[in-house]
Amino acid sequence: MTDKIMIALKSIGKNKNRNFLTMLGIIIGIASVICILAIGDGFTHTVTKGMGSHDTRNKVTLQWESTSDYNTDGGFTANDASVLSKVPGVDRVKLASSIVEAGAKVQYKTKNISIGLNKQPKHLKLVKGTYFNMTGSSNGVYISEDLAHKLFKENAINRLISIDGTVFVVQGIYHIGDMNYRPDAYVSKQVFKDLFANQISKDQAKLYVQPNANKKQIGRTAVKRMKKMGEQKNIGKYSVSNPDAISKQFTRVLNDITYFIAFIAGISLLIAGIGVMNVMYITVSERRKEIGIRRAFGATSGDIRNQFLIESVVLCVIGGIIGIILGYILVAIINAFLPFKAVITAYALILSLSVSTAVGLIFGFIPSNKAAKSELVGLLKEE
Repeated sequence: MTDKIMIALKSIGKNKNRNFLTMLGIIIGIASVICILAIGDGFTHTVTKGMGSHDTRNKVTLQWESTSDYNTDGGFTANDASVLSKVPGVDRVKLASSIVEAGAKVQYKTKNISIGLNKQPKHLKLVKGTYFNMTGSSNGVYISEDLAHKLFKENAINRLISIDGTVFVVQGIYHIGDMNYRPDAYVSKQVFKDLFANQISKDQAKLYVQPNANKKQIGRTAVKRMKKMGEQKNIGKYSVSNPDAISKQFTRVLNDITYFIAFIAGISLLIAGIGVMNVMYITVSERRKEIGIRRAFGATSGDIRNQFLIESVVLCVIGGIIGIILGYILVAIINAFLPFKAVITAYALILSLSVSTAVGLIFGFIPSNKAAKSELVGLLKEE
C-alpha cells in the first residue's frame, strides 16, 4: 500500500499545475464547509451556554403561566407549596421565579428611564470604577454603559441617581456584549431583597422528590391538585416544566440549520468531483503505455484499478487537508468580526476528510475501472 501511495504522489507531482487546479474545487468546498460548521457550532454553543444547564435529578418543576396579558404578577403561594408538599413522593417544595430581575424607574435630573435591575453577582468585570462586594444596605449601584450614556454626558462614577425613589451612588460601569444578556443595573443583595424582590412573582414550584420516585406520576398528580386547589387557578394555568428538553430541542434546530447550509455549500464538491473524474480520464489515457507494460509483467486488473483509485483518493485527500488549513485561517479571520467565537470541532474535521476521501473513491472509480478493463492486446498494438 505504501508503494502505491508513493507512486500516486509521484504521478501527481508530474502534473502539479493541472492537479492543483483540479484540487481547487475540493479546497474551496472543504474550506466553506469548515467555516459554516465552525460558525454554526460556535453560535449554538454560545446560545445554549447562555440558556444554562438545569439539574433535574430528583426534582420536578411546575410552571404557572397567566392566561391573560393583564394578570402577569400571579404564581404560587405559600398555601400552594403546602398542598404540593403533601403529594406522595415529595420531600420538600421550593418556590422560585423564572424571571430573576425586577423592573424599576431610574431618574437623574429630568431624565426618567425604565430599567431591569438585579442583585449584585459574585463577579462583574467593570470598564470604569472599582468592583467590591456591596454588603448590607449599601447605596452603591453598578450600571451598564448603555444606561450611563443615556443618563450622563460626562463621567458617571460617584454620581447620584434615584431608583424608585431611593438614592444610589454609581460605583462602576460594566459592558454588555452583543451575545450576552445583563440587566441595566445591579444593587446589593440586601437592598434588592428589601426594595425590589417583591416585584418578582413565584411562577415556579420546585418539587424535590424521594429517590427512585416516579417523577412523571408526581408531576401529573401535582398539576391535578393545583388545578383543583391552586390559589391562582382562575387567572393562570399549571404545567410541568422541562427546561432541558426545550434547550435540547433548540440546539437540535440550530444544528439542523447549520448542517443544511453546510450541505448546500458542499454541493460545490460535486462539481469538484466531476473535475477529478475528468483529470483521471486524462491520466489513464496518457499512461496507457505504463498500463500495458504492467499488465505484461503480471499486474492484474485489480492492481491497475487500485493504483488509479488510490491516486484519485490521494489527490482529493491532499485537497481536503489544504482546505482544512484554509478553513482554519478563514475562521481565525472571521472570529475578529463575530460577536461570538466560531469553533472548529473534531466532528467537522472528520467529516471533511471523510467527504474528501469519498469524492476520490466515487469519482475515481469509473476512470480506474476503465484502466483495469483495458485489453493487453489493444494496449500493445497502440505501442
